[in-house]
Order: sequence, then structure tokens, then C-alpha cells
Amino acid sequence: MSNSLCLSGSVAGRVLELADSLGLSPEDYVNALLERAVPRRRVDLMPLGFKVKVAEAVVEAALETFRRPLVVWSGGKDSTVVLHLVRSVAGRLGKGFDVVFIDHYMHFEETVEFVRRVAEEWGLRLYFKGNERLRGYRYGDVVKVDSLDPRDREELLRIGWGKSEFTYSLNNVAANHLLKTVPLLEFIGEGGYDGVFIGIRWDENPARAGEVFFSRRERPLHIRVHPILQFTERDVWDYTLGNKLPINPLYYRGFRSIDDKFETKPTGDKPAWEQDLENTPERVGRAQDKEGIMELLRRYGYM
Repeated sequence: MSNSLCLSGSVAGRVLELADSLGLSPEDYVNALLERAVPRRRVDLMPLGFKVKVAEAVVEAALETFRRPLVVWSGGKDSTVVLHLVRSVAGRLGKGFDVVFIDHYMHFEETVEFVRRVAEEWGLRLYFKGNERLRGYRYGDVVKVDSLDPRDREELLRIGWGKSEFTYSLNNVAANHLLKTVPLLEFIGEGGYDGVFIGIRWDENPARAGEVFFSRRERPLHIRVHPILQFTERDVWDYTLGNKLPINPLYYRGFRSIDDKFETKPTGDKPAWEQDLENTPERVGRAQDKEGIMELLRRYGYM
């Protein structure tokens, strides 16, 4: 497997060229993008066109390097932007890739319908993957740990869950890990994927503020690729609307961040992109207990 530092180095050279061609300060931008060594505000003020070029350079480096690339797509705005970038660059390079939707069985029906429709329209190789061992439970059920499959009991030990039961809810760290992280890692391992594209951003959660474009992960061994780290929420919507990307209908109904149908709420009565993105929290409509455990989830393989 290629070293993530080598990948970052190749992208750094491209970033220097891009910044220089736009009359920007190349060294500062390389530091900001690859080392997070300058104030975040410097990144936020970068022109969107430059950020897009950087994202394309990250995607191109990954597609040229990895044998089995995979895009993780939730049907949300960020992963849809990443999917569009990968699809565009892959088409230009003549490269293929797979797409996976992690089904935790509590999605909005609109999200599942949206994903299926766009996958058909875009001709995607889309796979649905969930933890089938937990499919029979319903939201709010109390799950006894000793009733679980040995694989899932082992996973709970790995994350330090010492209780004898947990609530079947994405707001619970045990359930969240088993319903999201476990099927994702199983799918990566079963498919032999070595480069995995994820739609996360520096500004959306403190647990993601220190991420880099190429992040080596174990169990199974692979590299996470994060092309839009440098985007803000406003950038995502400007890119989406400017490129006329398909939009999950929930965003029209006031949702700014989408997860499960039981614990995710709208943040206003306007479409997401018309709300006050700069001065109000993006993920306030999500269960905040889950937001607080994001670093723990990320440590064990969550996006």
C-alpha cells in the first residue's frame, strides 16, 4: 500500500502550482492545507475555485494510486459533493470505483429513495451494507450484550463498552459503532478496498479539525481520502448549486445535517442553503450526545 505521506507530497506539489497560477501565496496555502499550520480563517478565505482544484488534485492522486477505490456515500450534501468530484475525475482518467451506502436501518425514507434514484441516473456501482446481525431490533429497544453475535461482543470490548446492555439508538456509542463503523469496516475488508473516499470537513466538528487529506487506518489496512476538508458549509452549497447537483429533499425542508429519522431535526423553515450558515451551528439538529462522542467513534473507524 502506498504511503500516505508520499500521496500528500505529490498533492503538495500540485497545490503549489495551483496557488502560484492564481497569484496566491503558495507556501502559506500548502501549510494551511497539508499541515493546518496557519489559522483556520486563512483556509476559510481561500477562493472556492482554488479549493475545488485542490480537491480534484487529491482525488486524482488517489485514483492514480489505489487499486480498489471506494466512495462512502450517505446521501448527504458533503458525500454527494465528494461523489461528484470522484465521478468527474474518474471519468476523465478512465478509472472505475465502487460506492457504498451504510444502512443503519433508521434512515429517512427520503434519503434511501434519493440514493437509489441518483445511483441509477449516474450509473453507479452502488452497494448497501448494514450489520445484518442487528437488523431485527427497533429504535429504542434495549439490547442485551450477551445476546449478541460474538463478533459484535468483541467490537464492544474493543471500544471499551463495559455495560451489559445498550439502547438501540444512534445516540448511543455502542449502537452507533455496531450499526455504522462495523459494517463499513467489514465492507472495506471483504472488498479489499485500499483507498476510501469520505466527505468530511475541518469545520463541521472538533473531532475532524485535525484530519489530513490521506489518513492511514488499520483493521483493515486502508487509506482514508478526504478531498473536501478545506470546504466550509457555504462552499458545499455553492458547489452543489453551481454544478446543479441532485439534492436530498430533506434539505429543502430545513435540515442542515442529516442522519437518522428519530433523532435528527430541521434547523429552520428555509432550505438549508438559505439559512444563516455562518453564525449558527450546522449540526445542532443532530443528537448532541452523539456529537460529543465523535472523537471516540472516529478513533475506532467511524467517518
